[in-house]
Amino acid sequence: MIDRAVIGAWVGSSNLGDELIFSILLRLLKERGVTATVPSVNPKRTRANFDVDSFNHLNFSTLKKQITNSDAFIFGGGGLLQDETGMWNLPFHLSRISSARKRNLPWVGVALGASGLTSKRALRQVSNKFKDHLGVSVRDENSAQILESLNIPNVIRAADLGWLSAISDDARQISSSRFLGVSLRNPQTARLLPAAIGPKAHLSEKAMGDLAESIDAVAISTGLKVRFISLNPDEDALLHKQVADRLKVNSEILNPDLETFEQCFNNVEAVVTMRYHAGLMGALKGAAVVCLPFSKKLDSLVSVLGSAASRATTSDLVPTVEKVLSGRSNLNEHVETLRTKSYKNVEVIDLLDGIK
Repeated sequence: MIDRAVIGAWVGSSNLGDELIFSILLRLLKERGVTATVPSVNPKRTRANFDVDSFNHLNFSTLKKQITNSDAFIFGGGGLLQDETGMWNLPFHLSRISSARKRNLPWVGVALGASGLTSKRALRQVSNKFKDHLGVSVRDENSAQILESLNIPNVIRAADLGWLSAISDDARQISSSRFLGVSLRNPQTARLLPAAIGPKAHLSEKAMGDLAESIDAVAISTGLKVRFISLNPDEDALLHKQVADRLKVNSEILNPDLETFEQCFNNVEAVVTMRYHAGLMGALKGAAVVCLPFSKKLDSLVSVLGSAASRATTSDLVPTVEKVLSGRSNLNEHVETLRTKSYKNVEVIDLLDGIK
């Protein structure tokens, strides 16, 4: 196997979904004796949290140096292939592939999502960059079809790396309380400037009121206590408080870090979510999943969890939650299938074996 690889992903932010994916990819590489280095939004935090070599994600000269001194480049995982958050996101991530290709560095794509590609311009960008790779694994069928429609070769159908999370044996703690997990986020808006610049979008007062009313109704109907779980505490915590303050029922708000993320889903019976990895972790812990409108990647989650998952709006949240709660008999079977499929990402990593 190779000795050293550069990972190109979204690392070092407060988004626990992205951090979870990176932690699993890093674990798989360490198991194979591969030393990784990674550009990060917060290199100091990344070094401290993962004991990995890291540098600032805007330091392009260091990226060039690290690629030159590495044996391979790994692109992913996660939803890097998207232009939902603005026109600058995709070129930024794809530029790392360009750097690797210019130096003839072998590369693979791992556990990628492409359902966030919304424009012909974005599709052309991906088609132009996805060349010379040894293989690319995707986390859902829609992503596979999108890449194959661009005549991109060596596309492997896998599943999100998050399905390989190491779940603790005491995942379902004994408790007299059962919870409705809620994970919300503010809307994304198309930006002419990079996402770090300019005002962020926010849910309207009406939208927060509608959410609070429907969550109240679910809690009363099911008898579940409400637990807000922030997947990106820097962005979600305030929104959760704003919605919680509008509830008639009592609730709790949890703002975990990566280490305590899993524990937040103990005793959660159903998850109402706008965030992909809240639904994924909920399913891993035995919870039914209801996805509110936000992104197409949530559709891919619903499609693989059978009767234990569904889409909903605030207007039909109560009957939808009741339906998925009663549809969990085959949830463990679906989860095990997804864990097995996720190991196909390892097959792509192992394509780097022997290239040095």
